[in-house]
Amino acid sequence: MKKERKEELLKEFPPVPDDIIKKMSQGRFAHNYAVMLTRGNELFVRCFHKYTGKAPLIERQRFVFAKDGCCRYGSYRGKEWAIRTEFREPVFCAASYGYNFDNSYSVLNMEAVKKSCMKYSCAEQYNGTLLMEYLQLYCKHPNVEYLMKTGYDHLVEERDVGYYWSVRKTLGTHPNINWKSNDLLKMLGLNRTEFKALKGNEGCYDDYLNWREKFPRYTPEELIAVSRVFKSECGTADKLCRITGLRLTRLARYLSEQEVRSRDYSDYLDQCRLLGYDLHDTAISMPRDFEAIHTRLSEMISYKQNEEMNKLFEERYAERKALEYRGGGLLIRQPETLAEIEAEGKDLHHCVGGYGKRHAQGTLHIMFIRRADKPNEAYYTMELGLHGEIRQVRGLRNCEPNKKVKALIEEYRQYLDSIFNEDRRSKKHKNKVLVAANKETAVTA
Repeated sequence: MKKERKEELLKEFPPVPDDIIKKMSQGRFAHNYAVMLTRGNELFVRCFHKYTGKAPLIERQRFVFAKDGCCRYGSYRGKEWAIRTEFREPVFCAASYGYNFDNSYSVLNMEAVKKSCMKYSCAEQYNGTLLMEYLQLYCKHPNVEYLMKTGYDHLVEERDVGYYWSVRKTLGTHPNINWKSNDLLKMLGLNRTEFKALKGNEGCYDDYLNWREKFPRYTPEELIAVSRVFKSECGTADKLCRITGLRLTRLARYLSEQEVRSRDYSDYLDQCRLLGYDLHDTAISMPRDFEAIHTRLSEMISYKQNEEMNKLFEERYAERKALEYRGGGLLIRQPETLAEIEAEGKDLHHCVGGYGKRHAQGTLHIMFIRRADKPNEAYYTMELGLHGEIRQVRGLRNCEPNKKVKALIEEYRQYLDSIFNEDRRSKKHKNKVLVAANKETAVTA
């Protein structure tokens, strides 16, 4: 869009209807709004901030979307509007002492989109938080409509950009999409057979492409099965095939039919190795009823806990106190002894007992989720990574968390962020240094 056209459109912004002004003015608390408006074929957006109390609305940003492009306008307190060179989501407030805010907003008069040149944008199907950037994407690549309508909308994703002290979200798209083509199959890099096979499994697209590159002779159905079971975990797949001697497609088909996660299968193989079973015997590596045999082995195995492990456990006990949490009638606590971890596995019929050694050594953290009024009764078990990432939460016979536990997990995740953020930043920095050092070594060599 040319500069003259942007300046012309700035004069064309329609007024906001009185009923919408009244709606934005209601309520006691601060809020942000983006009002959709039309005049002719263009879509205009006016963004307002409402302060706490009865203070007047302040217009912060303006946007226009047309067939020939889009533009963002800014001003100082709603006066002297000017073109902004950077296109981004609206900024309603800057940092100010004593005033809490965020730049999220509610969209009003969304039906205006259908009356404008953006009517085929599928904006109503976009469920993210970056609507302005999505409309900009449509202006640039109208064929994004095909992705939204065929189940490939996840290829348009939000990403964090910037440094840890100044991070904001921006909209990105999958690198494999060929935007130069208006043919959906060519856009996705799929043939008709692959596209048909992926129907209902569109979420496997990214992993499907990776596995296809590694095994170009596999059929689409075989690649989809591998993608569903192993996701992007090529190393895990190679390891399990090497241990069992099974072909990848056969193992993937078995795990898919039994509805077994690769992580649980790996734990099962560890149990078999501990008991001295022959893992190249398909009766062992592919039991007819995986859940039943996995549960039986979990109950059979008595994990050895020597004096050294108990000493390591006690040394880390005080450090893990910071990981304990309480909320919503539930609590998260650490095990009191290694024996309690083994008992947890037997009570809930899962394999956490095998994690006791790694818990003692400090390579992971096992935490117990309990009802607040029954702190010693097994309920759910949680595994944390070394840097506070929640790896898995399992209940009785490996069941998924219920609604109440999921709510606690989300609260706990934020709590962990406050504890581990500095550690994660340090780890990220160390990884960057190692990568740079490796590159420098490679160049020197």
